[in-house]
Amino acid sequence: MKVSDCMQSDIVYVSVPGTREDVLQIMAEQEVMGLPVVKKGTKKLVGIVTRTDLLRKADENQLAMLMIRDPETVTPRSEVKTAARIMLENDFRRLPVVDKDELVGLITVPDILGAVLQGKEKFEEMDIRDFIKKQVNAVWEQTPLPLSYLIMEMAGVTSLVVLNAAGGITGMISVTDFVRLSEVTIEDNISKTYSGTDSAADWGWTSKDFLVVTKKLLKLPNVSIEGIMTKNIITVSEVTTVSECVQTLRKNNIDQAPVISATGNLIGMIEDRSLLELALEHA
Repeated sequence: MKVSDCMQSDIVYVSVPGTREDVLQIMAEQEVMGLPVVKKGTKKLVGIVTRTDLLRKADENQLAMLMIRDPETVTPRSEVKTAARIMLENDFRRLPVVDKDELVGLITVPDILGAVLQGKEKFEEMDIRDFIKKQVNAVWEQTPLPLSYLIMEMAGVTSLVVLNAAGGITGMISVTDFVRLSEVTIEDNISKTYSGTDSAADWGWTSKDFLVVTKKLLKLPNVSIEGIMTKNIITVSEVTTVSECVQTLRKNNIDQAPVISATGNLIGMIEDRSLLELALEHA
C-alpha cells in the first residue's frame, strides 16, 4: 500500500513569516493539532508546528522560531509501512507528504489505521485486549490547572484521566485544553543598578542603569480542572474489536480512550499508537 492511497490531499497549512496567533487561529478554525509550514507564496515545505510546540515555547511569538525545521517527510510513492515506521520511531502523529520539496499532502496515524485496520474482516473479529495500556495517568478533579499541566509534562503524556474522590471517571483533560486556556503574559524583571558618590574623590557621580528583561510566561488560570475538563468522554470496553475501536477514535477525532470493564471500572487506556504497531505488521 502506498502513501497516496490514504494520505490527505486537501490540507491546511501556515506560512512563514508568521506568528503564534496565525497558528492558533488556523488550529482553532480547523480543529487540528499540527500544521505543515511552507515558505510564503509557495508550497515549499520548511517545517511543521504542533500545539505542543506552542506550549513548550511560551516565550516565543515568531513562527520561524516555534516550528520544527526540516521535518521528516514521505512522498506519495512511499510505502505506508515506511510512514508508520517513521511515526513509531520518532513519536510522530503526522508526516508531511512532499513531491520535489513541495507540500502535496499529509498522512496521519488515523489515516493509516483507517486504511489498514478499519472494516477489515480479520480486525472485526480481533478485540483490543492485547493492546490496552494498563498504566493510566490520572488526576483528581479538584487538582489546580497549573499543577495538572505540570503532572502531564512530567509524565510525558498529552492527556490525563480525571477522577472524583471515589475513583470514578468524571472526564479528561488534554494538551488542547491547555493551549485553549493559556494566555501569554508579560513579566518585567527590572534590575536597577545604582552607583553612589565616592566620598574619597573630589568629585562625585551618580548613575541609574535600568536593565529591563521582558519574558513571556505561560499563564494558566489557577482553578480546578473540574469546570474545564471534557466531561462527555468516549470510552470503549476490552471486548471492543480493533476495527470498531479505530472507527470510534477516528469518528470522534481522538487519539486515545479509557477502557472500561463490564462492571464499569477503569482498567486502562487504548491509544491509536498501540494499534499503529499492528497496522505496520499488516500494511
